Amino acid sequence: MKLFVTDLDGTLLASDHTLSPYSLASLNSAMENGLPVCIATGRSYSDILEIIKDFKIRPYIISSNGASIYDNNGKKIYSISIPKDQVKDIIQYLQGQNLEYEVADDDYTYITKESLAILHKELEDVGALDSAKKKELEQDILGLVLSQGNLKVVEDMETLLNSIDSGNSVSSISAYLNKIHKAMEYFTMDKRIRTFSSWKYNFEMTSSKTSKGIALTHLCEILQIDLQDVAAIGDNYNDLSMIKVAGIKGAMGNGVEHIKAMADYLAPTNDEDGAVKFLQHLTEKE
Repeated sequence: MKLFVTDLDGTLLASDHTLSPYSLASLNSAMENGLPVCIATGRSYSDILEIIKDFKIRPYIISSNGASIYDNNGKKIYSISIPKDQVKDIIQYLQGQNLEYEVADDDYTYITKESLAILHKELEDVGALDSAKKKELEQDILGLVLSQGNLKVVEDMETLLNSIDSGNSVSSISAYLNKIHKAMEYFTMDKRIRTFSSWKYNFEMTSSKTSKGIALTHLCEILQIDLQDVAAIGDNYNDLSMIKVAGIKGAMGNGVEHIKAMADYLAPTNDEDGAVKFLQHLTEKE
Protein backbone atom coordinates (compact mmCIF):
# COMPACT_ATOMS: atom_id res chain seq x y z
CA MET A 1 0.00 0.00 0.00
CA LYS A 2 1.42 3.34 -1.09
CA LEU A 3 -1.63 5.58 -0.59
CA PHE A 4 -4.61 5.35 1.79
CA VAL A 5 -7.82 7.08 0.69
CA THR A 6 -10.87 7.60 2.88
CA ASP A 7 -14.25 9.24 2.54
CA LEU A 8 -15.47 11.46 5.42
CA ASP A 9 -19.20 11.34 6.24
CA GLY A 10 -20.35 7.81 6.97
CA THR A 11 -16.74 6.60 6.84
CA LEU A 12 -14.01 8.44 8.74
CA LEU A 13 -16.47 10.64 10.64
CA ALA A 14 -18.85 9.25 13.24
CA SER A 15 -22.62 9.63 12.96
CA ASP A 16 -22.43 13.02 14.68
CA HIS A 17 -20.07 14.15 11.86
CA THR A 18 -17.01 14.41 14.12
CA LEU A 19 -13.58 12.80 13.96
CA SER A 20 -12.80 10.61 16.96
CA PRO A 21 -9.50 11.05 18.85
CA TYR A 22 -8.70 7.41 18.03
CA SER A 23 -9.09 7.91 14.28
CA LEU A 24 -7.13 11.16 14.42
CA ALA A 25 -4.25 9.51 16.28
CA SER A 26 -4.23 6.55 13.87
CA LEU A 27 -4.02 8.73 10.78
CA ASN A 28 -1.37 10.97 12.33
CA SER A 29 0.69 7.88 13.16
CA ALA A 30 0.36 6.49 9.62
CA MET A 31 1.46 9.74 8.01
CA GLU A 32 4.33 10.22 10.45
CA ASN A 33 5.51 6.74 9.42
CA GLY A 34 5.58 7.80 5.77
CA LEU A 35 2.23 6.62 4.40
CA PRO A 36 0.47 9.29 2.30
CA VAL A 37 -3.21 9.78 3.14
CA CYS A 38 -5.90 11.30 0.94
CA ILE A 39 -9.30 12.57 2.08
CA ALA A 40 -11.87 12.13 -0.72
CA THR A 41 -15.24 13.64 0.11
CA GLY A 42 -18.26 15.52 -1.13
CA ARG A 43 -17.46 18.34 1.27
CA SER A 44 -15.83 21.50 -0.02
CA TYR A 45 -12.18 22.29 0.55
CA SER A 46 -12.38 24.91 3.30
CA ASP A 47 -14.84 22.75 5.26
CA ILE A 48 -12.37 19.85 5.11
CA LEU A 49 -9.58 22.08 6.44
CA GLU A 50 -11.59 22.67 9.61
CA ILE A 51 -12.12 18.93 10.08
CA ILE A 52 -8.42 18.11 9.66
CA LYS A 53 -7.05 21.07 11.62
CA ASP A 54 -5.50 18.77 14.22
CA PHE A 55 -3.63 16.61 11.70
CA LYS A 56 0.12 16.89 12.25
CA ILE A 57 0.78 16.35 8.54
CA ARG A 58 -1.57 17.67 5.85
CA PRO A 59 -3.15 14.91 3.72
CA TYR A 60 -3.93 15.11 0.02
CA ILE A 61 -7.51 16.25 -0.53
CA ILE A 62 -10.10 15.41 -3.16
CA SER A 63 -13.01 17.74 -2.47
CA SER A 64 -16.55 18.18 -3.81
CA ASN A 65 -16.68 14.60 -5.10
CA GLY A 66 -13.69 15.05 -7.38
CA ALA A 67 -14.11 18.67 -8.50
CA SER A 68 -10.81 19.76 -6.90
CA ILE A 69 -7.55 18.12 -5.82
CA TYR A 70 -5.11 19.71 -3.38
CA ASP A 71 -1.64 18.39 -2.68
CA ASN A 72 -0.18 17.96 0.80
CA ASN A 73 1.12 21.53 0.75
CA GLY A 74 -2.34 22.97 0.16
CA LYS A 75 -1.77 23.73 -3.53
CA LYS A 76 -4.67 23.14 -5.93
CA ILE A 77 -3.50 20.79 -8.68
CA TYR A 78 -6.79 19.95 -10.43
CA SER A 79 -10.20 21.58 -10.83
CA ILE A 80 -13.34 20.92 -12.88
CA SER A 81 -16.53 22.82 -12.04
CA ILE A 82 -20.06 23.44 -13.31
CA PRO A 83 -20.43 26.76 -15.22
CA LYS A 84 -22.53 29.43 -13.51
CA ASP A 85 -25.28 29.45 -16.16
CA GLN A 86 -25.72 25.71 -15.69
CA VAL A 87 -25.77 26.10 -11.90
CA LYS A 88 -28.59 28.62 -12.37
CA ASP A 89 -30.59 26.16 -14.49
CA ILE A 90 -30.14 23.43 -11.86
CA ILE A 91 -31.24 25.49 -8.89
CA GLN A 92 -34.20 26.99 -10.76
CA TYR A 93 -35.48 23.45 -11.31
CA LEU A 94 -34.90 22.55 -7.64
CA GLN A 95 -36.75 25.69 -6.57
CA GLY A 96 -39.66 24.70 -8.80
CA GLN A 97 -39.78 21.31 -7.05
CA ASN A 98 -39.71 22.98 -3.60
CA LEU A 99 -36.38 21.29 -2.83
CA GLU A 100 -33.56 22.55 -0.67
CA TYR A 101 -30.27 23.16 -2.50
CA GLU A 102 -26.65 23.96 -1.72
CA VAL A 103 -23.91 25.14 -4.07
CA ALA A 104 -20.26 24.61 -3.13
CA ASP A 105 -17.05 26.15 -4.37
CA ASP A 106 -13.64 25.78 -2.72
CA ASP A 107 -14.34 28.49 -0.17
CA TYR A 108 -17.97 28.12 0.88
CA THR A 109 -21.04 25.95 0.75
CA TYR A 110 -23.89 28.35 0.01
CA ILE A 111 -27.47 27.83 1.09
CA THR A 112 -30.37 30.28 0.85
CA LYS A 113 -32.70 31.23 3.69
CA GLU A 114 -35.54 29.79 1.64
CA SER A 115 -33.75 26.43 1.39
CA LEU A 116 -33.24 26.24 5.14
CA ALA A 117 -36.91 27.09 5.64
CA ILE A 118 -37.88 24.22 3.32
CA LEU A 119 -35.88 21.76 5.43
CA HIS A 120 -37.37 23.00 8.68
CA LYS A 121 -40.89 22.81 7.22
CA GLU A 122 -40.33 19.23 6.01
CA LEU A 123 -39.09 18.18 9.43
CA GLU A 124 -42.08 19.82 11.14
CA ASP A 125 -44.45 18.03 8.77
CA VAL A 126 -42.73 14.68 9.36
CA GLY A 127 -42.71 15.28 13.11
CA ALA A 128 -46.43 15.90 13.18
CA LEU A 129 -46.91 12.27 12.16
CA ASP A 130 -43.84 10.57 13.64
CA SER A 131 -41.80 12.29 16.37
CA ALA A 132 -39.17 9.53 16.46
CA LYS A 133 -38.51 9.88 12.73
CA LYS A 134 -38.29 13.65 13.10
CA LYS A 135 -35.55 13.26 15.71
CA GLU A 136 -33.65 10.86 13.47
CA LEU A 137 -33.94 13.19 10.48
CA GLU A 138 -32.85 16.21 12.49
CA GLN A 139 -29.50 14.46 13.03
CA ASP A 140 -29.27 13.02 9.53
CA ILE A 141 -30.44 16.08 7.59
CA LEU A 142 -30.03 19.28 9.61
CA GLY A 143 -27.06 17.75 11.43
CA LEU A 144 -25.16 17.22 8.19
CA VAL A 145 -26.05 20.60 6.71
CA LEU A 146 -25.17 22.57 9.84
CA SER A 147 -21.98 20.56 10.49
CA GLN A 148 -20.37 22.19 7.46
CA GLY A 149 -17.91 24.63 8.93
CA ASN A 150 -17.89 26.81 5.82
CA LEU A 151 -21.68 27.01 5.42
CA LYS A 152 -22.75 30.47 4.25
CA VAL A 153 -26.43 31.39 4.46
CA VAL A 154 -27.42 33.96 1.83
CA GLU A 155 -30.63 35.84 1.20
CA ASP A 156 -31.75 34.33 -2.11
CA MET A 157 -30.73 32.63 -5.36
CA GLU A 158 -29.61 35.91 -6.94
CA THR A 159 -27.24 36.61 -4.04
CA LEU A 160 -25.89 33.06 -4.27
CA LEU A 161 -25.21 33.32 -8.00
CA ASN A 162 -23.52 36.69 -7.53
CA SER A 163 -21.21 35.05 -4.97
CA ILE A 164 -19.77 32.36 -7.23
CA ASP A 165 -17.83 32.11 -10.48
CA SER A 166 -18.87 28.47 -10.96
CA GLY A 167 -19.97 25.56 -8.79
CA ASN A 168 -17.87 22.59 -7.77
CA SER A 169 -21.07 20.80 -6.83
CA VAL A 170 -24.79 21.31 -6.35
CA SER A 171 -26.64 19.13 -3.84
CA SER A 172 -30.14 18.72 -2.49
CA ILE A 173 -31.50 17.18 0.71
CA SER A 174 -35.07 16.24 1.55
CA ALA A 175 -36.95 14.28 4.18
CA TYR A 176 -39.10 12.94 1.33
CA LEU A 177 -37.41 10.23 -0.72
CA ASN A 178 -39.92 10.52 -3.58
CA LYS A 179 -38.85 14.14 -4.16
CA ILE A 180 -35.19 13.11 -4.22
CA HIS A 181 -35.78 10.24 -6.64
CA LYS A 182 -37.87 12.35 -9.03
CA ALA A 183 -35.23 15.07 -9.21
CA MET A 184 -32.42 12.55 -9.65
CA GLU A 185 -34.26 10.99 -12.59
CA TYR A 186 -34.64 14.42 -14.17
CA PHE A 187 -30.96 15.34 -13.89
CA THR A 188 -29.73 11.92 -14.96
CA MET A 189 -30.88 12.90 -18.46
CA ASP A 190 -28.44 15.83 -18.54
CA LYS A 191 -25.16 14.49 -19.92
CA ARG A 192 -23.24 17.59 -18.83
CA ILE A 193 -23.47 16.60 -15.18
CA ARG A 194 -22.85 13.53 -13.04
CA THR A 195 -25.68 12.74 -10.61
CA PHE A 196 -25.35 10.42 -7.61
CA SER A 197 -26.33 9.98 -3.99
CA SER A 198 -24.04 9.98 -0.96
CA TRP A 199 -26.82 8.84 1.36
CA LYS A 200 -30.51 8.12 1.02
CA TYR A 201 -31.82 11.61 1.80
CA ASN A 202 -29.75 13.49 -0.75
CA PHE A 203 -28.37 13.66 -4.25
CA GLU A 204 -25.42 15.57 -5.63
CA MET A 205 -24.20 16.84 -8.97
CA THR A 206 -20.76 17.57 -10.34
CA SER A 207 -19.42 18.06 -13.85
CA SER A 208 -19.74 14.85 -15.87
CA LYS A 209 -16.00 15.16 -16.51
CA THR A 210 -15.06 14.29 -12.95
CA SER A 211 -15.74 11.93 -10.03
CA LYS A 212 -13.80 10.69 -7.02
CA GLY A 213 -12.42 7.91 -9.21
CA ILE A 214 -11.30 10.24 -12.00
CA ALA A 215 -9.68 12.58 -9.49
CA LEU A 216 -7.94 9.72 -7.67
CA THR A 217 -6.58 8.39 -10.96
CA HIS A 218 -5.25 11.85 -11.79
CA LEU A 219 -3.65 12.20 -8.35
CA CYS A 220 -1.93 8.84 -8.70
CA GLU A 221 -0.53 9.85 -12.09
CA ILE A 222 0.97 12.96 -10.50
CA LEU A 223 2.39 10.98 -7.57
CA GLN A 224 3.51 8.14 -9.85
CA ILE A 225 1.66 5.59 -7.71
CA ASP A 226 0.10 2.53 -9.33
CA LEU A 227 -3.61 2.32 -8.57
CA GLN A 228 -3.07 -1.30 -7.53
CA ASP A 229 -1.08 0.08 -4.58
CA VAL A 230 -3.95 2.32 -3.43
CA ALA A 231 -6.36 1.37 -0.62
CA ALA A 232 -9.71 3.19 -0.64
CA ILE A 233 -12.69 2.95 1.69
CA GLY A 234 -16.17 4.46 1.63
CA ASP A 235 -19.78 3.84 2.47
CA ASN A 236 -22.05 5.15 -0.30
CA TYR A 237 -22.69 5.53 -4.00
CA ASN A 238 -20.47 8.58 -4.49
CA ASP A 239 -17.55 6.36 -3.37
CA LEU A 240 -18.11 3.71 -6.03
CA SER A 241 -15.86 5.27 -8.66
CA MET A 242 -12.81 5.53 -6.38
CA ILE A 243 -13.27 2.06 -4.89
CA LYS A 244 -13.56 0.62 -8.40
CA VAL A 245 -10.17 2.02 -9.47
CA ALA A 246 -8.33 1.28 -6.21
CA GLY A 247 -6.42 -1.97 -6.05
CA ILE A 248 -7.34 -2.55 -2.38
CA LYS A 249 -11.05 -2.05 -1.73
CA GLY A 250 -12.66 -1.41 1.66
CA ALA A 251 -16.30 -0.94 2.64
CA MET A 252 -17.80 0.36 5.84
CA GLY A 253 -20.04 -1.88 7.93
CA ASN A 254 -22.69 0.83 7.69
CA GLY A 255 -22.25 1.11 3.92
CA VAL A 256 -24.73 0.36 1.14
CA GLU A 257 -24.81 -3.19 -0.18
CA HIS A 258 -23.35 -2.23 -3.57
CA ILE A 259 -20.18 -0.97 -1.89
CA LYS A 260 -19.96 -4.01 0.38
CA ALA A 261 -20.25 -6.36 -2.61
CA MET A 262 -17.16 -4.76 -4.21
CA ALA A 263 -14.97 -4.84 -1.12
CA ASP A 264 -11.99 -6.99 -0.28
CA TYR A 265 -12.45 -6.03 3.38
CA LEU A 266 -15.57 -5.17 5.34
CA ALA A 267 -14.70 -2.73 8.12
CA PRO A 268 -16.66 -1.99 11.29
CA THR A 269 -19.06 0.95 11.23
CA ASN A 270 -18.16 4.63 11.26
CA ASP A 271 -19.11 4.76 14.96
CA GLU A 272 -16.52 2.03 15.59
CA ASP A 273 -13.61 3.77 13.81
CA GLY A 274 -14.01 1.37 10.90
CA ALA A 275 -11.95 3.36 8.39
CA VAL A 276 -8.78 3.38 10.49
CA LYS A 277 -9.31 -0.24 11.49
CA PHE A 278 -9.17 -1.03 7.77
CA LEU A 279 -5.91 0.91 7.61
CA GLN A 280 -4.53 -0.96 10.62
CA HIS A 281 -5.54 -4.29 9.08
CA LEU A 282 -3.54 -3.43 5.97
CA THR A 283 -0.44 -2.19 7.79
CA GLU A 284 -0.38 -5.29 9.99
CA LYS A 285 -0.26 -7.44 6.86
CA GLU A 286 2.77 -5.63 5.48
